[in-house]
Amino acid sequence: MRKRHVSGSHRTYAWITGIGIAALLGGCGKTNFGEQVVKTDPSAAGNAPNGADATKDQLPYGTPPTSEVEKSGWVTPEVRNSVDALLAKGEITISVDGPGGPGGSGGGSDPSGGPGAGPGGKDGSGPGPEGSIVGQTDGLLWLTCTENGGDAGLFKSEFFGKKGSKVRVAGEFCPTAKVQGDVTVLFLIDHSGSMEGAPNEGPNDKTENGTCGRLQAAQSLTAAYAKLSQLNVKAGVIGFSSGARVQVPVGGMDQLQANLNGNVFCGSDGRFAFTNYAAAMVTAQQQLASIPGQKVVYLISDGSPTVGGTDPKASGLAAAQALRAVPDTSLFALFVGYKGDQASNPRGYLEQITGDASQVRVTNGAADLVNAAKRLGTIPIKIKLEDTKGSLENPAGTTEITIEAVDQRKDAPDRFVWRSAPFELVGAPGTAALNKFTVMTVSSRGDKLSSTAEITYHEKP
Repeated sequence: MRKRHVSGSHRTYAWITGIGIAALLGGCGKTNFGEQVVKTDPSAAGNAPNGADATKDQLPYGTPPTSEVEKSGWVTPEVRNSVDALLAKGEITISVDGPGGPGGSGGGSDPSGGPGAGPGGKDGSGPGPEGSIVGQTDGLLWLTCTENGGDAGLFKSEFFGKKGSKVRVAGEFCPTAKVQGDVTVLFLIDHSGSMEGAPNEGPNDKTENGTCGRLQAAQSLTAAYAKLSQLNVKAGVIGFSSGARVQVPVGGMDQLQANLNGNVFCGSDGRFAFTNYAAAMVTAQQQLASIPGQKVVYLISDGSPTVGGTDPKASGLAAAQALRAVPDTSLFALFVGYKGDQASNPRGYLEQITGDASQVRVTNGAADLVNAAKRLGTIPIKIKLEDTKGSLENPAGTTEITIEAVDQRKDAPDRFVWRSAPFELVGAPGTAALNKFTVMTVSSRGDKLSSTAEITYHEKP
C-alpha cells in the first residue's frame, strides 16, 4: 500500500484505535460499508472485501477499507462516527473542557467524553446519525497525515459501483511551522488566591511536592520550543494576581530553564489575592513592544478578571486586544479549575481575549491542564478554505472539485481537517478507469501541501 504524502510534514499520528481490519473482514459473509450493506459470495474469488467477486447487489464498496482513523482507506462503520465528528466538529476522543465538553457526554471509558464517545454506541460502530457526512455518499475515502518515504506521493485504492456512484475524499493536513529567526515566548502566570485555596474557592492548582500544573504546562511548552532548532527562542515570565510583575525578564532559554521551578510558576499571592487580566496584558505589551520577530504569549489562569478598572472584564479584553496588536503576536489561553457549570464557562470570554477559538483550552484540574498544554501547539499556523483547491482527472478530462470545508482541529491546532464535495467517478461498464483526485493548499507559514488519491473505478452494469 502506498502512502499519501504531505509536503512539509514529517509526522505520523496514531491517536485512535479501531476494531481492526482483520475483524472487519472476517465473520458472517457480509461487510458493512458506510451506510451500505455489501453482501458477498464466500464461494467466489476476486477483489470483494471477503475475497469474493462483486455482483450487482453487492455494490458499492471500496478497498482497502479502514476501521482506524490513523490509516487511510474507505471508511467503515468502526471509524465512521470518529470521522464524522472530525469533519463536523473538528475534534474527537479527548475532552479538555470538563464533563460534557466538546468531546461529548461519554459512552467510552473516559467519563468526560474520551475514546468511544459520540453517537452510535460505546465503540462508535453503531448506525450513524441522520445527516452523517460519511453516510451522505456511496463511499468516503479518508487520507491521513503520513511521513515522507520512498513510495510516498499518492494513495491508491479501488472502488466498485454502478454508474452515477458518488464519493467524497477527506483527510488531514499537518503543516509544520517554517519559521526562522527570533521567537519570544512569554508566560502570564496567575497567582491569585484561588490557585492554592481562598474562601469558598479552589484550590484549583495546589502546589504539591514543589510542583503544580502551571509549572508542568510551562515545562511541556518550553520543551516543544527547544525542538525548533532553526529558531532563536527567548522567553520570560510575568506573574499576576491583583497586580502584575515581571518575574523573569525576557532572555535566553537557559535563563528560563533555570527558573522553571515552583517558586516562579506555583503558589499564590495570598488567600485574598484577586485576578487582574488588564495588569498582566499591559505588562506583557510593555515587554514585547520593541522586540522583533514572532511573539507567543501563554496566559494560564483559574478565573475571569475580578479587578482592574471599573469593569475588569472589559478592561482585560481591551488590554488583550492592544497586546495582540503588537506586530507578529499570538495569544493562547489555558484555564484551570472549570467545574462544569455551563453558566460560568469562561470559554466565550477567553475566545475574545485570544481572538481565536482554537487557541483556548478550558480544563478542570492540574492534570488536564498539563495534557492540554501538550496538545496546544507552538507558533500558530493557519490554512484557509479559499487557498485550498481540488481537482479530478479521469477519461472525461480534468474537473474542479469543490473543497467544502477546511477546519482547524480544536484538540490539535497544528492539524487541519478537510473534505471535498460529493463527486461522481467516471468509468465504463466492464473496465477499470483511473480517477485521480488531488487537493492542494498553502499554510500561513509557507508550507505547500498536497494529497493525491488514485481511485481505480470498476463500473458495474
